[in-house]
Amino acid sequence: MAADKITVRSLSVQLPHGLGPSAFGLATAPPCPISVTLAIHLRPDVVPSCVSADTLSGLGVNYSAVTKAVYAALADPSRTWGSPAEIFRASGTIPLELDAVESVDVEVEMPRGLLHAQSAVYGAKFSRGQERGAEWTVGIKGLGVACVVGLHPHEMGERQRLEVDLAVNGWNAEEQESFPHKELADEALKYLEQSSFGTLEALAHSFAGHLLSRRPLSLLPPSTMSLGLTIRKPSALPYAVPSITPGVTASSSWSSSSAPVETSISRGQVPSDVHAHAPRTFIALGSNIGDRISHIRRAVAALQEGGCELVGCSRLYESEPMYVEDQERFINGAIEIRSSLKPLDLLRLLKRTERLIGRTKTFRNGPRVLDLDLVLYGDQVVRHGSPGDAEDEDGVGWLECPHPRVGEREFVLRPLVDIAPDYIHPILRVPLLTLLRRLPQTQPPALAPIIPFPSPSSPLRLSVPSVPRIMAIFNATPDSFSDGSVSRTETDSALSLIRDLWASCGPFPPDILDIGGMSTRPNSQPCSVEEEVSRVVPLIRAIRASGEVFADIPISVDTYRAEVARAAVEAGGSMINDVRGGTEEGMLQVMAEMDVPVVLMHSRGDSGTMGNETNTDYTALGGVVKGVKSELGRIVANAEKAGVKRWNIMVDPGLGFAKTHEGNLELLQNLPELEIKGYAMLVGASRKGFVGRVLEQSEARKRGFGDAAINAVCVASGKVDVLRVHEPREAGEVVRMMGAIRGVGRG
Repeated sequence: MAADKITVRSLSVQLPHGLGPSAFGLATAPPCPISVTLAIHLRPDVVPSCVSADTLSGLGVNYSAVTKAVYAALADPSRTWGSPAEIFRASGTIPLELDAVESVDVEVEMPRGLLHAQSAVYGAKFSRGQERGAEWTVGIKGLGVACVVGLHPHEMGERQRLEVDLAVNGWNAEEQESFPHKELADEALKYLEQSSFGTLEALAHSFAGHLLSRRPLSLLPPSTMSLGLTIRKPSALPYAVPSITPGVTASSSWSSSSAPVETSISRGQVPSDVHAHAPRTFIALGSNIGDRISHIRRAVAALQEGGCELVGCSRLYESEPMYVEDQERFINGAIEIRSSLKPLDLLRLLKRTERLIGRTKTFRNGPRVLDLDLVLYGDQVVRHGSPGDAEDEDGVGWLECPHPRVGEREFVLRPLVDIAPDYIHPILRVPLLTLLRRLPQTQPPALAPIIPFPSPSSPLRLSVPSVPRIMAIFNATPDSFSDGSVSRTETDSALSLIRDLWASCGPFPPDILDIGGMSTRPNSQPCSVEEEVSRVVPLIRAIRASGEVFADIPISVDTYRAEVARAAVEAGGSMINDVRGGTEEGMLQVMAEMDVPVVLMHSRGDSGTMGNETNTDYTALGGVVKGVKSELGRIVANAEKAGVKRWNIMVDPGLGFAKTHEGNLELLQNLPELEIKGYAMLVGASRKGFVGRVLEQSEARKRGFGDAAINAVCVASGKVDVLRVHEPREAGEVVRMMGAIRGVGRG
């Protein structure tokens, strides 16, 4: 019987000093992210000794503590890692210090390790009582190349894309600290670019023989070295991706006859024109184990890779478990897709995706890493088999669509209504919104919308009606209008100021930290991109590595520059807060690729022109309230068209940006009318000029009582989800007091 193990998957760590070798061959590797997976094998007697008590007390492994310890060790800004082997030893040593652990498998993936491939991957095993690691592996995932492969005349005349995975066993890091994975990738790319074959089988045979005879594989001992090879040809079939995975060893006599070829077909990207007449199809998503946000994000990406076109998505909600209540809260959402797959084939794709993300069977309505349900498939009524039928190899036993219990499940209906409130249920013949309204209404509501912050932060639960969360402003700038200082641009000094800020808040710290590296006040002069990055990125890394109570806080980066946003998220940032609403070149693409929450703020012009008569005139749009709401709607539509998911979007009316004094006050008087249904709202009025004008107070720091009045109005509106403030303690106290008066609290 296999020993029990605990697996920590895809721990994301930002290495400030990089990890060699550099993708560009630089002598000093630049900063880079890595993803670490630990498989912690326990002694055979550990789990049986603790299951009767059903507690962790006898398990001896707190995987949360282990994960934090590994993260702290690897992200240490004072540490420079010369090779993946050093990462292995540091990661494996920590769990092996626990008596319950027998051995640890470590995998390190470097998503920025190569220029022409998805990633470089290393693996090793460390066992108790052994000073040296074993079973060292190195691999390359997703090497992309265009070459001639095909038997038909039209194929011979065109180069087409191949994707290649390589896996090398037999490298020993105890004898060779670094493996030249870049050299291997360069050799593979050079050969494939110059190749011309009729079949994948012939290409695989020749390609493997070439790699085995060239550096760096020729330097490894033939007795222990083996090579695994997979080649995919995405464009070969209209609705699928053929791939070949032959058996390959270091033997010079290897051939396709001595090592049988295993060919598999996996579903690929379907051309968009195939979806033109595809039925509207809705998938419900849920997760209540582990990193719930990551599971859902990965599932959507896997479905897209599997041939599904993402048409739209809901907000994400947190809900109490239904039917079996003794389990963790679920995160639920829904997506609309278009696919050429028939219902049963689509269900198979959903089941395979669940397994890919890590779902294993528990019990009916029990906890699960991921749950994907085919809820609606156009207006079709589909029945295949019956509940309880034996499942096939894909996990499919029966299918009923529309889902038979959709009418009783608010955690399915409410997300569906976000996407298609007027969609007619094929059997019940009423709109989805009507079905939702028929359900019992609870207070507070059974579902709470969330801001889906990625790890290491946690999703932020919002309230209905809204009771604002607090976003604390930290300007890492020398020239911000209310608190600029040169000391704020120095990482150590800035970290100390943030520590003081947290201490001043007492038992109610802010929910989000917003870091800006460039002032956006009227008439300010923008700094260079390099300067903005140098102010923001090292500070984010320092916060994440600090071990302070705020180390896991959601970090928002206040920028309108795509390069800064990308660098900040890769350094550990959780949100992009864009005062220009994604209008600058490349920003929407970065928002979509980073797949993190974003704030889209309304503005016009730039810091020098936002206050002129043209940019503050909304007469043609029916006034400032209608004008701002209309233009925010277009901003949101552009973001979604670019691939930014609805559940990641928050809107900001942009007080103080391209509004007159009277316009700012009118927006605050009409906050409910600014609501864009289905999107959270942020308001940032702290210390702004229109507050000073009302109070006749020229000094920004002395506008606190005016800010308090605005915060109270925002709470009273029931529509503002986040307040962006300079004084988080005072703002938090206003919110708590107003919430108590209204008889509402945060979820």
